Amino acid sequence: MLHDDGYEPSSRRAGSVPTPESLTTGRDARDHYEHVILGAGCAGLSLCYYLLECGVRDSILIVDRRNSFEDDRTWCFWDVEETPFSGLGIQSWNSWRFRAGDHEIVQTSAEYPYLCLTGADFYENVLERIAAHDNVTLRLGEEINGYQESPDATQVETSGGSYFCRYLFDARGLPPGSSAALEARRRSTWVPQKFLGLRLRTREPVFDPGSCTLMDFSVSQARGLRFAYVLPFGAKEALVENVYLSEAEVSTEEHRTEISNYLRDQYGLSAADYVVDGEERGYVPMTDHPFPRRIGERTYAVGMLGGETRPSTGYTFLRIQRYCRSLARSIFNGREAPTRTSPRRLDLLDGIFLRFMRERPEQCPEVYRRMFSSVAPATLVRFLTEKSTPLDELRLITALPKTPFIWISARMFLDARPKRGK
Repeated sequence: MLHDDGYEPSSRRAGSVPTPESLTTGRDARDHYEHVILGAGCAGLSLCYYLLECGVRDSILIVDRRNSFEDDRTWCFWDVEETPFSGLGIQSWNSWRFRAGDHEIVQTSAEYPYLCLTGADFYENVLERIAAHDNVTLRLGEEINGYQESPDATQVETSGGSYFCRYLFDARGLPPGSSAALEARRRSTWVPQKFLGLRLRTREPVFDPGSCTLMDFSVSQARGLRFAYVLPFGAKEALVENVYLSEAEVSTEEHRTEISNYLRDQYGLSAADYVVDGEERGYVPMTDHPFPRRIGERTYAVGMLGGETRPSTGYTFLRIQRYCRSLARSIFNGREAPTRTSPRRLDLLDGIFLRFMRERPEQCPEVYRRMFSSVAPATLVRFLTEKSTPLDELRLITALPKTPFIWISARMFLDARPKRGK
């Protein structure tokens, strides 16, 4: 079926996601809650879901400055473990491509498909699940002005009033100008991942729906480390992203222009050959800064603010699910909350790779090429999702160039040594 403009309908919805009325109205107005969650994004809503799943029946309040939920983002991850949201994937791929220069590599794994989950599907599903419990209240459109913990309770100040709680969970993310972000920049390695993606449809079939493009470094590297990312939802529909791993200041119009040039060069598309249904943009801080997960006696940081972004890749969704599940169980059972959900040995590898990315960006495409060409798909996926064994990690290290990584490792060791007289 075609629209009047000749394009097939999009597989993604448009407009706002309906918020269950029972979450925002018809519930007891109060100023004291057992649990308050700041932020109704992926981390905040996931945590609420896991608290309810554990059996928490005490009052829960979720506060967010947003006024509605939009289909404004996409989460992608390899299906290495079950989550409550994995079945919502709009598309999955068992093959993925990598390009750098004249090299094109296609990896295939029947065991670990790459899943794509839309913001709209996630929000709608988790909100419906939460709304089924009458102990949850959602307050939208309230600015969060701060909070203060005392021995008896924590007081949260918002534009809508004051709330008091026993447990507080801060899931508001990590804006670049926040004090936590500035501290991480000052003390640790920091590589910003900046991207803009266009959801588009073409009249003619140009995309290969059987595989996605994870990294295409054939684009210009003149302004910093950059690649294109393509998720085809069909032969005529895709999400195409322009991604920078650098401090380069890139305007929205410059992102759009670079995506347009990429579509022309790789797919032979002019601006008249496709329509844009929407945009997705983001800023993902990749840093090895050790963000504290417990920031008070009964206050916890979750999501990006709690360090749930993988330093070397920027992937966040699975780490959020793992930690929120563990944290909810600990709170429900009265146990000490976990401080980590991944093997400690991966911290060193992440730190080395992140510093290499910051200091030698021009060599990164070749390093990625070695990874994709020399490491078996299942091994690479396990490493990227923190499911790797020491043998998997040895295979990855063997595939990488030794000299630059040894130099960076040595410098990191020297930098970490206590200075004489300190």
